[in-house]
Amino acid sequence: MKVIDFLQVRYFKKKMLLLVIVLGMMTVLVQCASVSQRWPENERRTEDRMFLLQQEIGKGLGSGELTLDESQEFVVKLDNLRRDYTVLRERKTTQEEWAPLLTKLEDMEKEVKVVLAYPSRIDETKLEDRMIVLQRRLDDGMLIGRLRRVQGRDFQLRLDDIRREFLQRIKDRPLTTEEKGETSSRLDLLESDVNNAL
Repeated sequence: MKVIDFLQVRYFKKKMLLLVIVLGMMTVLVQCASVSQRWPENERRTEDRMFLLQQEIGKGLGSGELTLDESQEFVVKLDNLRRDYTVLRERKTTQEEWAPLLTKLEDMEKEVKVVLAYPSRIDETKLEDRMIVLQRRLDDGMLIGRLRRVQGRDFQLRLDDIRREFLQRIKDRPLTTEEKGETSSRLDLLESDVNNAL
């Protein structure tokens, strides 16, 4: 009986010692997160994310998905984030001090993605301008007699059809890339036919 009690007490002491060691290690880990130190992983990840964000802004501006004003606004926000990042990188910090910067960076990434997903209507304005120019050329061609009435009416019907479909599509949302391409190619074909007729 005493041997069993002795073994149970010894087993209990081992469990307690293990529990104390685990709790001690957890306390040390928690303290490390709240102690000021360098955070190389945060630094690397933040630098990488800011670099990718800058590339996205540049690509968006180059492709026309971002206007000059939108891209400048994003660049200013990114510069502010870089300033905050430099302050954190230059000194020892706690993990909690990185949280606001990482949250701002994440919010900006989401904002850029939304704007790139729904680009401004620059391309739509260009398409509308092309339709206006084409309409003027048709009117002038029929007015001075360079286009026969039947031919002018045919071109006008084609242009009206393109314009009607275009306006219907942009009523509730921006054009998709495929729709822009399709409208542009239809305008190209009509412009080519009008040029040949004039």
